[in-house]
Amino acid sequence: MTRPPVRRQRVTSADGTEIAVTVTGAGPPLVVCPGSLATARDWQLVARALAPRMTTYALDRRGHGTSGDDPEYSLEREQDDVAAVAGLAVAAHDEALTLLGHSYGALIALELARRLPAGIPPGRLVLYEPPLALESLVGGPALDEYARAVSADDPDRALAIGLREFVGMPDDAIAVMRQQPIWVRLSGMTPGWTREIRALDEFVADLAGDLSWYGTLSIPVLLLLGELSPPWLTAASRRLARSLPDVTVAELPGQAHDAHIFAPTVVADQIARFAL
Repeated sequence: MTRPPVRRQRVTSADGTEIAVTVTGAGPPLVVCPGSLATARDWQLVARALAPRMTTYALDRRGHGTSGDDPEYSLEREQDDVAAVAGLAVAAHDEALTLLGHSYGALIALELARRLPAGIPPGRLVLYEPPLALESLVGGPALDEYARAVSADDPDRALAIGLREFVGMPDDAIAVMRQQPIWVRLSGMTPGWTREIRALDEFVADLAGDLSWYGTLSIPVLLLLGELSPPWLTAASRRLARSLPDVTVAELPGQAHDAHIFAPTVVADQIARFAL
């Protein structure tokens, strides 16, 4: 089977940071905002599966992959980056876009959807387990320990701490992952996780468990939930669903927080069924 053509593009965000975008396929536009410790590369299998039906614009978030960065960091700047990529997609397609966010990227996408710029037509929103911690902060006291490991140039220890304390991954699962090739790539991205978890904790603290303000979101939303994902993530999504006026919840059987890697066709089919 012939692989779909892939194009590499760059856009400039509001603060001047250059954002790298991988464009794959043909059809209505889908903008993908990856989560922490991830790049556009992690969504390429989904993009290929969607290629005959949709054009995927997957970005490397600031400080990731081949995108630029800025010392000043905030969730709002991340939203500006996604808005710049959405503008690129809208300029190339005469139809509304679908915006997808995974994990931390889902929080970015959700917040951007609440303030969609006037030049970006409202379309649809796909959220794969945004980390809206309702009972406790994601980083909390463990964030300082994690930051010390990063400062000590010990990415291996930092990644283990983050997976155990932030994600809730059991130690035996971490031990298995440590033997896999992906461990080296993930550990190389640990420095950027510090600021993201800090921003997430601040956001969650301000949220104070009140998801009612998402009740004004007027566009259709698809919530993807992994059957085997950490319970706190799926619980947050199900509670979010109760606040959204137009929502579809789709559970991914036998999958966890990474179905886009291990079951890309399943994820692609859910997206296409919702967006097309």
